[in-house]
Amino acid sequence: PLPSPPLIKGRGQEQDIYFSSQGELNKIDVGGIPVRWCSFEDISENSITGCFFSNELVDAFPIHQFIIEEGKLKEIYVTFEGIGEWGVVGAKHSGDTISFSPGYSSANASPLQEWGEDNTIKFVEVTDIPSTSGLNDYFDLVGINLFDGAYPDGYRSEVNLATLDWLNTVATKLKRGFILTIDYGYSAQRYYLPARNQGTLQCYYRHQHHNNPYLYIGEQDITAHVNFTTLERQGELCGLETVGFTQQGLFLMALGLGDRIFALSTNSSNRIAKGEDIINIMRRRDVLHQLINPTGLGGFGILVQSKGLSEMEKRQQLKGLTVPPMV
Repeated sequence: PLPSPPLIKGRGQEQDIYFSSQGELNKIDVGGIPVRWCSFEDISENSITGCFFSNELVDAFPIHQFIIEEGKLKEIYVTFEGIGEWGVVGAKHSGDTISFSPGYSSANASPLQEWGEDNTIKFVEVTDIPSTSGLNDYFDLVGINLFDGAYPDGYRSEVNLATLDWLNTVATKLKRGFILTIDYGYSAQRYYLPARNQGTLQCYYRHQHHNNPYLYIGEQDITAHVNFTTLERQGELCGLETVGFTQQGLFLMALGLGDRIFALSTNSSNRIAKGEDIINIMRRRDVLHQLINPTGLGGFGILVQSKGLSEMEKRQQLKGLTVPPMV
């Protein structure tokens, strides 16, 4: 989606962005390269020759949570219950409807508005049949059988169906070029390991992470890891080819980041480094090391997909996907 006008204006103060007298965006000039904000609706089909690049985008898409109960796939829904100004408040999900207890009148107020620090009204999880057949289709797509006996009752995880629509849209806009997706995640086989029985959903509030999405409503980030097998399989259905998959650390090392780090340690001027110089060098090296740390950012997955390449272009190996030499 197109960023909000305040966000665009904020970025415009940092970069060379110009607005008309009506406050509309006219031009962005970043290092001499013209750039413009646009939504998918602004891009015609098969009109882009270039690269779609995303970094930690897919993990922010909304997800469906599910659980195995009595050997069946159930979706996890959210409702609320408690005691408010109008008496007992409750709700129960059944199929596609939500019924409220007699103590609540929708004409008075939303129970969610009553929910506060005293916890008189709280969110409650309930399970029922899946809201869409897309959940079962998803597991067929990625080759996971939840009913092979390996997944016990109580096993829960999540499904990111929004990924399918997003990739389909991107593929229709791309005429010739690449889709580069960087994010934290796993293959389907690792994502849905029976031992990972609580899924991957995480919440971040003021740089602290936990796994309760019902706290700090509207004030925290909620994410789930990316299933890269989904992107590969859906990409094939959309006419994309998988060029390669690797980790960010290996990708950057293959592009020469190791040489960059080494250069920071070399005194090319042969002058005696002062204390402040040494501190700055150490800081810069630390930042670069964080990008390749296999237990942190270096463990991020990088998936490269292509469309419309010639046979000669397909045979040209991308430098970032080559294994760095061991010396």
